Amino acid sequence: MYEKLDKLRAEVKRWEQKIEDDKAKLRQAQDKLKEAEHSQILSDVGALNLSPEQLAEFLKLATSGKLGAGTANRTFVDKSDRSTYGAEDATENEDETEDFEDEEN
Repeated sequence: MYEKLDKLRAEVKRWEQKIEDDKAKLRQAQDKLKEAEHSQILSDVGALNLSPEQLAEFLKLATSGKLGAGTANRTFVDKSDRSTYGAEDATENEDETEDFEDEEN
């Protein structure tokens, strides 16, 4: 007589169990991500070769906004570095620029 209700209750229980299993998988994935982030941070900090005192001073400057105040938006590129723009690209762009300048005048 209540077979339909029993089936629906069983289906609800299955879905609840699946949700709990998925939540556990999510927590595991979040923990792995956090661990990987921590490892990356430690690796990056270690690459700076700073003493603990120097690191503390660096972090103070960074959090106060005083770090790189005059050079925050500057990018320094060695003029001999042509990895970003090749010589052939520069000549092509010069032709386009000349055409554009002629149109403006």
